[in-house]
Amino acid sequence: MPLLETVIHYSLVLGVVLAIPMIAALGLQVLILGTQSHQASTRQHVASLTRPDTREHPVYYVGFFHPYANAGGGGERVLWTMIKAIQDKYPFVVCVIYAGDSTSLIDLVRGAQSKFGLRINKDTLHVIELTRRSWVEHKYERMTLLLQSVASVVLAAEALHAFVPHVFVDTVGFAFTYPLVSLLSSRIPVVSYTHYPTISSDMQTLVSSREAGVSNDTVVANSRALTELKSVYYRGMATAYAFAGSFASTVMTNSTWTHNHIVKLFGIPRMTRVVYPPCDTTALAQFPLDERKNIIVSLAQFRPEKNHELQIDAFAMFLDANPEHKMPAGAKSIKPADILALRVEPEYPVLVMLGGARNIEDEARAEALRQKAGARGIGRQVHVIVNAEWSDVQSWLRIGRVGIHTMRDEHFGINIVEMMAAGLLTVAHDSAGPRMDIITPAIRCASNGEPSIPTEADARAYLKSPDNVEFPVGMVATTAAEFAQMIEFALRVAGPVERALQEAARSVATTKFSEAAFNTAFYSRFGPVIRWLDIQRSDD
Repeated sequence: MPLLETVIHYSLVLGVVLAIPMIAALGLQVLILGTQSHQASTRQHVASLTRPDTREHPVYYVGFFHPYANAGGGGERVLWTMIKAIQDKYPFVVCVIYAGDSTSLIDLVRGAQSKFGLRINKDTLHVIELTRRSWVEHKYERMTLLLQSVASVVLAAEALHAFVPHVFVDTVGFAFTYPLVSLLSSRIPVVSYTHYPTISSDMQTLVSSREAGVSNDTVVANSRALTELKSVYYRGMATAYAFAGSFASTVMTNSTWTHNHIVKLFGIPRMTRVVYPPCDTTALAQFPLDERKNIIVSLAQFRPEKNHELQIDAFAMFLDANPEHKMPAGAKSIKPADILALRVEPEYPVLVMLGGARNIEDEARAEALRQKAGARGIGRQVHVIVNAEWSDVQSWLRIGRVGIHTMRDEHFGINIVEMMAAGLLTVAHDSAGPRMDIITPAIRCASNGEPSIPTEADARAYLKSPDNVEFPVGMVATTAAEFAQMIEFALRVAGPVERALQEAARSVATTKFSEAAFNTAFYSRFGPVIRWLDIQRSDD
């Protein structure tokens, strides 16, 4: 009997121990998702506002977790192209966007049209406004990765309480939300499109090497003790990030560089594929390649990691080395609107910096660039344009001659592809996506600091037989001096070499990175999710 009593006693203890987390999980589920009547009410509300085609298939609700749906960057192009692709192939699907913008559905649809040229059907679209977006965009002074990751989970909890979808799609890279979705319901597949790993080995290397940068401020870089402490913190975050990412049902990455990091971290290589972002190459590829103006076009959101300051430094170095291109003191500045309207042709090269601003901090960065250009004495030759309409962006791409992009470790670079498709001679940072996927083969500076320019004979050979001859599609650089060299080369080059560069770049942009190529790859990853839902429904 004592043995039996002991067994019963420990069995009861074990039962209580196991019951506690189960009860806690159930309580968390009710707390976040609400009661079944609450879920039914929210589902009924969304159903009353949408009109999917359910004649041949029952409705599915796909939730897109994208707090910045109204922004105008590459991530938003991916979001809206996914939604358009789903609407085109799956008319029975209602896309629900969890957005942090105080913007109506009509305005979001109009924004998708004006910014990306995408016609979205509002009948199968619903928007849920999130009130806690400020938590993820808050600039925490310390432990930013940890606190913003925790904030993303809180934001996802708000989203799921507002509406529970059949599929949860994360298009911003908040991997720490995946375990929450799986904990609340194992029947909700998580689809991830990752533009950039939250933490990577490159970031850890940057800290360990005590090199100051966007993810490693000067105070930490100058302290051995703080460097070691931050290294431990980063390793812990990497472990947690890998654990969270493993809950994804399928993962799409936007480049080889991102793919390599995510496979190493998430550990699900069979479920991870590169799906290059969609680029609006069809319209851009119709632009004529000749009659270009001496305009250097930059196209990137005004975020710190985009490193717009390097562009101004490089442009200033180019003008200092080539004073004949620098606007004299008495010359009159030309307004961007006059250039776009072709009323005035710039006599001197101008740098036009186009980009979206998500918030007041981005606006301040744009203004700081204007101030920096003025301090360098080139303010009249630098135009910083915030949140330009897509039609205006296209106009700049149509008349511009050079494209420039300076972010280090740019995960992909949709805007780089757009500039190449439009016919600009494009130079980007020699790292990550541009180096591995986009500008390859590339012109680089040789050991003497001069660009390794292809010969006219090579250019003619390519133009005669483009399918059989390899030719550079653009330029890459690292330092301000190298970027300045590439600007000088791009403004000077002419004849067969210029035309071959333009045509080689356009060929890559319109085939490898087209919207059609994205849709094909996306359907190959999303189709199995729909089939899995069908199987689950039939089993019910």
